Amino acid sequence: MSTTSQNAETSESPTPATPTASGEGAQPDSNDAMTAARPPVGTGTSPLFGLILALGLIALGVVGVQEALVRSGAVDATSWTSWVLDRLDGVRSADWMLVAFAAAALVGLLLLLVVFRRRPRESLALRASTGVFLRTRDLARVAEGLIEGTDGVTDVHASASRSRLQVTLTTVEPKERNSALGDTVHERLAPCLEPLARAPKVSVDIRNEDLT
Repeated sequence: MSTTSQNAETSESPTPATPTASGEGAQPDSNDAMTAARPPVGTGTSPLFGLILALGLIALGVVGVQEALVRSGAVDATSWTSWVLDRLDGVRSADWMLVAFAAAALVGLLLLLVVFRRRPRESLALRASTGVFLRTRDLARVAEGLIEGTDGVTDVHASASRSRLQVTLTTVEPKERNSALGDTVHERLAPCLEPLARAPKVSVDIRNEDLT
């Protein structure tokens, strides 16, 4: 009598692989999204005061070098600092000194306000989510290029700010056609103003040449 034993076969269902950040099917990380650029700003007056400060430090360095050369005997001359101290020796306080010190303190405070104030913005934002900007001087150049070649216009000049686009043009057309010419200028400028998030106000100044 033979007994046949059969082993039960067990099957395990495979565990689905979890997608990794670098594998297929990974979810995009919100931190990897491109952030909008900040609006560009002008330099302001900081470089001017930085230049003045640098020149002052250079002058102090020259005085220090002269003092070192005199003390070491390399130069046979009078020390500048000693000369100034000799002139100040015996000077007594006076009313004008108080006024001078107060004026110097006031000037110093004004310089701090000027240096640390908000730098001016010189660009216009375009309709984009990634932060695209157009400088005001570039907008003026684009405006001049669009208006040049208009019938009857002999010269054109444009200047732009964040709130205003000033166009000055010279024409040989009679004054009766100034209104129509102004409408033509606005139509030509529309393509460069439409992409701006906040378009500046357009002002057109027409000058008529006298051909007689």
